[in-house]
Amino acid sequence: MNIKKLLFLSLLLLTGNGLASETAELQSPSWQMLYNWFAKPAALPPWQLRSQSGLVKLEASSAHFGGGDLYYRPQGSACMLSIPHQFHDMLTGEIGKAVFATHCQVMVINTEHRNAPSPDLYSMDYSHRPSGLHAAAAQAFARRYPTRHLYQLHGFAQDKRRTPQARQADFIISQGRQSTAALSQLRLCLSKLSVHTYQYPQQVSELGGTRNVMHRLGLPAGYFIHIEISRPMRERLVAQPDTLEQFALCLI
Repeated sequence: MNIKKLLFLSLLLLTGNGLASETAELQSPSWQMLYNWFAKPAALPPWQLRSQSGLVKLEASSAHFGGGDLYYRPQGSACMLSIPHQFHDMLTGEIGKAVFATHCQVMVINTEHRNAPSPDLYSMDYSHRPSGLHAAAAQAFARRYPTRHLYQLHGFAQDKRRTPQARQADFIISQGRQSTAALSQLRLCLSKLSVHTYQYPQQVSELGGTRNVMHRLGLPAGYFIHIEISRPMRERLVAQPDTLEQFALCLI
């Protein structure tokens, strides 16, 4: 056991505060829990169940295990959206919710800023946290639909990129070091929205998510697709419903 974990466990024993004891009593969701949940949705403390016609939601009531909300439309297309930085990558939350509302079956979105203090040993950044609702839902959904995809939406600042190609990019997409035909098809589709659509690492060498935890969860090869969107393109997607619809169709 490393020193950091020993210090954390010691703090739980010594403080005896409500937050520590409550965290100890709760159980971080596993992929098995979420796999069963998709078949029969129910409350999953500390998340609360909200439901309406055609939509079920697990709503975070605290920051335990990273917080986050899960949206589920049983009749939606078999794709999953991940929005890990809605408070940092501006407009990704609006884009994700719009795509989910008409297309994808599942969406997980953060409810805490990625730099917020964490109540446990892990970062509040969903793209780095190896446990919690986000990771468990991804693993469970992959077991339900191993040939489909999880699309994680990010934003990036063009002026912070080093290479000329990355500085003009509107979309940078990746499946990691190895790519499948699905990524090339996605690039061709997104190129209809912007010719400055590039595939990592074949066409552009810069990507913000090379250490993304999704690559360490044992997901099927090619299942996870990372999509970075420039600020001008994010603004265009939100302002132009037809463009947003074409973006959504590229994903499914």
